Amino acid sequence: MLFTQDEKHQDTCLDPADNDHKKEAHKLKMTTISDLASQGYELFCQLLKKRELKTKRFQPGDYLLKQGQEITELYWVSLGQYSIKHTVKNGRTLSLGLFFADNRLFGEVELLTATKCQFDVCASEMIEAKVIPTSLILELIQKEPKLAIWLSQSLSEKYQDTMAVVLNRILYPLGYNIALDIEQRYLDAKPKVNFAQVYKEAERFGCSERTYSRVVLQLVELGLVEKVNNQIKVKNIEKLSAFIKTLNE
Repeated sequence: MLFTQDEKHQDTCLDPADNDHKKEAHKLKMTTISDLASQGYELFCQLLKKRELKTKRFQPGDYLLKQGQEITELYWVSLGQYSIKHTVKNGRTLSLGLFFADNRLFGEVELLTATKCQFDVCASEMIEAKVIPTSLILELIQKEPKLAIWLSQSLSEKYQDTMAVVLNRILYPLGYNIALDIEQRYLDAKPKVNFAQVYKEAERFGCSERTYSRVVLQLVELGLVEKVNNQIKVKNIEKLSAFIKTLNE
């Protein structure tokens, strides 16, 4: 298609108001997707209340999901505390720490990707879960597309969160990751997690107890943190934040 010189000029030099309108339309589109996902979540909660589902109790130390397991049913947990970890063939373990479930679905990642469980999900306290057959989930998705949008958004968020952890572990030194973790939990940017056992804290960073203890000792000697009743406490948040900034430059 041929354009006159004036038409080309109009096409490349848009009115600022038009640009603002496009930006607002784009923002509205993204908000709509978020709204649909929220509606899908609310709809799922309502549908669960109407169904007669079996319940299953998990005692502390029981696995909700086991690494390498094939998914035949999903679990809906209203409230509970659990941990997530992954173990490789050489025996090394990476723990992502403690988490608190608040109306959370377990097993949807494996269902949507048709893969076996990649992580161990272990109850840290007594958890009561509703058992949802995979066939029921598939039936509900086909009837209510908003559920698929919610599940897709949930899967995307979990992927982004996991990749953020992995990239930090790979690209930054161990001292940076441990210091940043302590700072973020002190500032309430992350849930407070502090295992009493050193080996569990070390697992969260994919290192040995000896290596973890050496890094913590360095932070103590720098006057950034202190150990109180076997728990790591921030001693000087300004100095700790400044230390993290130097490792990030």
